[in-house]
Amino acid sequence: MNRMAMLGAALAGTAAIAMGCATAPDPAATRELGEKMVANSFTAPAPALLKRLEQDRSQQICSKIGGAKLAQEEAAEVVKLARASIRYPASGKVVGDWKVGAKLAHDGAGDRIQRGRLEKRKENGGLCQNCHALEPGEINVGNVGPSLTGYGLQRGNSEAVAKLTYERIYNAWAYSACSNMPRLGANGHLTPEQITHLVAYLLDPASPINSR
Repeated sequence: MNRMAMLGAALAGTAAIAMGCATAPDPAATRELGEKMVANSFTAPAPALLKRLEQDRSQQICSKIGGAKLAQEEAAEVVKLARASIRYPASGKVVGDWKVGAKLAHDGAGDRIQRGRLEKRKENGGLCQNCHALEPGEINVGNVGPSLTGYGLQRGNSEAVAKLTYERIYNAWAYSACSNMPRLGANGHLTPEQITHLVAYLLDPASPINSR
């Protein structure tokens, strides 16, 4: 191949790449296409399961494409939406029974799909041990999130700390936009009352979490 032919081939290749880039879908179109593909390939016997495919506004913001970073304005919107989602127990008390909380923290039942059906469960568990170290000496714990061992010993159990802890469990995105912490209250997995028991488990001096 002579020099002119090689140059022509190179220009043709460059043009083809440029055309490919020009016709590539933008992020919004890519998201829409991806969501349609998932929805069309997923079937479920219960409408409640299909609802899991629908992202709310916060999830849409947090589902960045191609490793894009979260903009400051987007993070602020996520936090605002999260704070607006927080609901408190009817009693007005955010601290419940630590013994009930201990069971919830180790209970993984609820919202699971078993043999194509949504698990029937009166109350869901929190399964905090899946991501956090809890009581001293426990081995079967996760490390995705920070250790919660000695939580109350380190922070105390004031009203302000209790409220902060409640809100972080209810919707952690109110404090850390798009974090890995599930929005346990905002998504309806746990009730406000259940969350008060988890707060007690973390803060009560009698809780094994705070064993010295």
